[in-house]
Amino acid sequence: MKRTGTLINKTYRNLLVSTLAMTASMYLSSIVDGILVGQILGTMELSAINLTYSISFLKNILIAMFTFGGNTLAVMYKGKRDNKKADLVFTISFWAGILSSVLITVIGVALTAPTADLLSQNKPKLEPLIAAYLIPLWMTTPLTALNNQTAAFARTDGMKKLATALPIVANVINLFCDWLFMAVFGWGIAGAGWATVTGYALGSLLVIVYFKSKDRTVHFTREAIKKLKYMWKILNTGLPSALIYVCNFLRLFCINAIILSATGTFGTQIASVSFSLNSLCFIFIEGATMTMLPVLGALYGERDVKGQKLALRYGMWVTVGLSIIILIISEVFPLPLAAMYGLTNPEITSVFAITFRIMSINIPMLAVIYVMRTFFQATKQKWLANILVILDGFATIVPLMYFFSKIDIYWLWWSFPISKAATLLITAIIMLIYKSVKHKDNFLLIEGEEGVALDFSIHNNIEEATDAAHKAVDFCTDNGVENNLAHDLGVAVEELCVNTARYAADSASDSIDIYVKVSDNCVILKLRDNGKIFNPTEYVDDTGREVTGLKLVRSLTSSIEYNRVLGFNVTVVTVNR
Repeated sequence: MKRTGTLINKTYRNLLVSTLAMTASMYLSSIVDGILVGQILGTMELSAINLTYSISFLKNILIAMFTFGGNTLAVMYKGKRDNKKADLVFTISFWAGILSSVLITVIGVALTAPTADLLSQNKPKLEPLIAAYLIPLWMTTPLTALNNQTAAFARTDGMKKLATALPIVANVINLFCDWLFMAVFGWGIAGAGWATVTGYALGSLLVIVYFKSKDRTVHFTREAIKKLKYMWKILNTGLPSALIYVCNFLRLFCINAIILSATGTFGTQIASVSFSLNSLCFIFIEGATMTMLPVLGALYGERDVKGQKLALRYGMWVTVGLSIIILIISEVFPLPLAAMYGLTNPEITSVFAITFRIMSINIPMLAVIYVMRTFFQATKQKWLANILVILDGFATIVPLMYFFSKIDIYWLWWSFPISKAATLLITAIIMLIYKSVKHKDNFLLIEGEEGVALDFSIHNNIEEATDAAHKAVDFCTDNGVENNLAHDLGVAVEELCVNTARYAADSASDSIDIYVKVSDNCVILKLRDNGKIFNPTEYVDDTGREVTGLKLVRSLTSSIEYNRVLGFNVTVVTVNR
């Protein structure tokens, strides 16, 4: 018997679709606007939208900090079975995100004219187009905050269909309104922006479903107004995610400025299509890695080191696999992809076919960077996460692009894969140095727990419960635990496994993770399964009677605690020595 990772992998897969939908909501509006603008209006308008992409990241900085910081921290508290703090974090992060987004909108709309002037570098053809698109772009900010925060908590509450529907509904409406406002009403580039506002406004009606649901595990609490000190913890936890948006804003602003200065509107048309297509890559890579955040957060809260490594391995395989598929499509079909955006000018497409293939080489390396950044964030190694974000988001790409822009347009695009390779190399060197200086046991720099531990999985059926009990008893006696205490723990293992198989098992739950740790003061048993809600501390059968085996477990052990986290039943039993 050994730990299989089946439960973690299934939970990751269950969360993946809804997370992809949420990340898609951050990018699809710009992608869809780009495709329809290119087809209906032309590549000059498409270039104008591309120049506003940096603003899309700027306005989402605080939203990302509150969304990912609040959601990850709440899951961590639930992993520690502290539901009261989880409610506090949910309340503070939700309302802080909404209020800050309203303030951002007011400031952004007031500064529309100087922002358009700055982004266009005083190009008379671009400046009015950018200004027309900026106003509705700022107006989407509170709606984005409302949708994304609701989707994040709905996802970790196991309401996957709702979490997936929120961004999909908003973007389907946006797609229809893009065609209606631009092609039918003739509103031009402003119509693309107002279509996004309409889509998110109507899509936000689904938020009501979440807040009326009896299945959500986090709730608003009035105590939050007295506990604003948790704001710092939320911001601190969400900083690596927000830092991504900071660096993306700076990177896109500087890159667009370099391209516009070095190549003029010829280069900006190539860049507008390239960056919009690159956003499709971000949907899958960022979605696959963001799926890891709540899973790793819960495992970190439980101090499950082996589980963290299993989640990292599975997340890496999925993310890199998706990136390779995207790379192949990008290398084989650059011209059909460009045609989606109305880019058909032979003079431009002949250059685009080469530059886009060069740029796409960076995609698998980007996947590795995102996976490691997410792992470091969730395991509280924020300094490493921040180093990765800064290196990848700004410190390597911008200097290289500025230098290569002095050579020619093709070398300019080589800065993307070269900067990714430089980021990975520098980060690996830093990790090796830190491992040596701090005498860490592993390259990932995560700490193990004190004491000796047994970690294995069994199938969720009654037949394997006895074998699991014998394995736990043998482990305890081999590590100096008194025979009577080892026997009590064995009874707890068998009874909990039997009753989990009997009352919690369903078609989706086929295994149970069992963890036993022996320390000087106690023996700790932890069981995790992904079946129906099953609380052994309170469970009664269909007749209303207590289950005899579970009652016996409560009498033999010093304490027994239950929590429901990410669709897991997590039971922790302690036997004092």
